[in-house]
Amino acid sequence: MKKRMIVAALVAVTAIPAFAASYWVVLKDGTRYEAKTKWTVVNGKAMLNLVSGSVLALDPNSINVTKSEEMTRLGGGSLFGVEQIPVTSTTKTSQLGTSIKLRKLPPAQAATTAVAPVEAPTPIAPGTLLGTDVLSKFERAYENVGIFEHKLSPTGPHSLRADLTADTEDKVFNTLSATAFLMVRNAGITGVQIDYADIFMKTTTGAAAGRFHLTHDEAQAIESKTITPQTYFVQKVLF
Repeated sequence: MKKRMIVAALVAVTAIPAFAASYWVVLKDGTRYEAKTKWTVVNGKAMLNLVSGSVLALDPNSINVTKSEEMTRLGGGSLFGVEQIPVTSTTKTSQLGTSIKLRKLPPAQAATTAVAPVEAPTPIAPGTLLGTDVLSKFERAYENVGIFEHKLSPTGPHSLRADLTADTEDKVFNTLSATAFLMVRNAGITGVQIDYADIFMKTTTGAAAGRFHLTHDEAQAIESKTITPQTYFVQKVLF
């Protein structure tokens, strides 16, 4: 698993082809597939031509047509609290957004709204753990990139641990990008500071898929594209 993922990471770093639009198929149980085009029904089966080159046959009744259309329209992404995070690919550098966007009020509304003074955020007391609101942001971000088996737990006032199931290199790299995105923005929650995240990934069979101690500086490097998730994997993965 380690050798296969490292080879894939090196290929992705040295040869990055142009991005092509995909059709996303979402099943009623939440499973997602990235296909080249919309499915076709042949002999009662929905046939999917996946971007990986393989062909998958599904029961048409298992497909959530509305969600499939919505996810395809959004380019594989969905809104989740801080900003839209599109699902990325191992063949394209992550494009998880630039910065938190603030909505400006019209002059008249701003004049009537900005009456009460803004209170300073309450600092986190020593020994206090990260709250469930922070963990929820990470859970939704992981689900957005196709990670549905996850367990998040705080390990300190500025740190957390994520135990995840990731069966493909694509999901591993997307997990690193999504984690970095939220860490740089401190989950978009005022008064929160996330210094590091311990990430433990495994396959559905229990094999190790990579363990990382992602610091805030490393997250900033991934988010600013100073280093790609693929290169970070090769340099920092722990087994």
